[in-house]
Amino acid sequence: MKLLIIVSSLFLSFVIAPAQDSMTVDQAVQRVLQVHPAIEQALANTRAAEARVLQTSSAKLPDVTTEADYVHIGPVPAFNFPGFGNLVLAPQDNYDAHIAARYTVFDFGKTSSAIDASRSRVQTSQDAIKFTKTNLAMQTIRAFYAITLLRKSEKVQDEQIEALTQHISVTQKRVTAGSATNFDVLTTQVRVAAAQNQKVEIQNSLQRQESVLRQLLDLPMNSPLTISGSFQPIPVALNQDSLFQLALRQRIELKLARDAEESAKLQKNASSLGNMPSLKLIAAYGLKNGYEPNIYPVRGNWMWGAQAQIPVFDGGRVNHQEEEAQAVIESEQAHIQDAERQIRSDVEQTISDVQASWSKVQISEVQLQQAHEAVAIARTRYETGSITNLDLLDAETAESSARLMNLQALYRFVISKYELGRAVGVSYEN
Repeated sequence: MKLLIIVSSLFLSFVIAPAQDSMTVDQAVQRVLQVHPAIEQALANTRAAEARVLQTSSAKLPDVTTEADYVHIGPVPAFNFPGFGNLVLAPQDNYDAHIAARYTVFDFGKTSSAIDASRSRVQTSQDAIKFTKTNLAMQTIRAFYAITLLRKSEKVQDEQIEALTQHISVTQKRVTAGSATNFDVLTTQVRVAAAQNQKVEIQNSLQRQESVLRQLLDLPMNSPLTISGSFQPIPVALNQDSLFQLALRQRIELKLARDAEESAKLQKNASSLGNMPSLKLIAAYGLKNGYEPNIYPVRGNWMWGAQAQIPVFDGGRVNHQEEEAQAVIESEQAHIQDAERQIRSDVEQTISDVQASWSKVQISEVQLQQAHEAVAIARTRYETGSITNLDLLDAETAESSARLMNLQALYRFVISKYELGRAVGVSYEN
């Protein structure tokens, strides 16, 4: 129960403000998982793997074939027999049409082993779908919150430009009155240009992120993106050992590595049976000519029997296949160990990121509050003439910078918690 509370609290750090016709982050993720072609590709791979299982399983069913032959021979086999004349042993035109069935009765488990190996690939392809969904979900989340951050940053920048523009108007009036100089006006204009340049950079980044989200959502180029999201951080308690154990149970990368190991073991088992004998039953019925004493009419005929296949020498092929399969097993076992180490590192790093980003949120909030207070004091002192216009501009610019830093800290905190969810293997199933 404690672990469930810890994991659940990881994703409750933000509030999505509902709005009509606007898309929340959860809705965006679900839409991407429904329309993205990478999901259809992964599903098609699963269908192909399932078809291979059926294809392999067909070896357990009888193999029925129909054949029809016509053979014209010459010279016709014949000889003279005293008292009987010329005896023809075979017709010149030979016809043979038949249907034959072959059924494997026993093959020491070779077919069953091949079926098991095929089924393991189905599990791998199913886990690959989950892996694809996780990657697409994280891409969507990053783009969604990047857009949220940039739109809020653009609003802050607009407010700063508006404030600077008002300062230019006030300063120009003071220049006319003789209580200020053109230097104050020029300095403010420089700051306006710098703020506008920063806004252009923000808009460029915003357009790029919106393009990424449209591509994920399969929306037309330049179509409006109405999304609804905001940042409201809530601190979380993090237990590294518990989260690591959870990651070992849930991470798709580790499941894929284990799937590959299991497939390699099943393939080795199938290879080890390559030299086992097999027993088949054969039955056929057909029509043909050439039967004595009258070799020309086409007559019905049948046959049944058994066929045993016992490999004697294969040049070491089966042994080499087993060696290859064993090497693959050892490779996949090493891959599992590497995946476990990487997962531990991912969990450690993302926990550190969450903790660091939370600390930055707290620091940025203090800085923002101090910047608010500094602006209030500066405006009071400016009105009394205790400070210059440039001193007030410095305070207001510092406040805008503090707001931007606070937004960036909130963004990093939300993203780091989603990254921690990815690190412990949170599922994004529809």
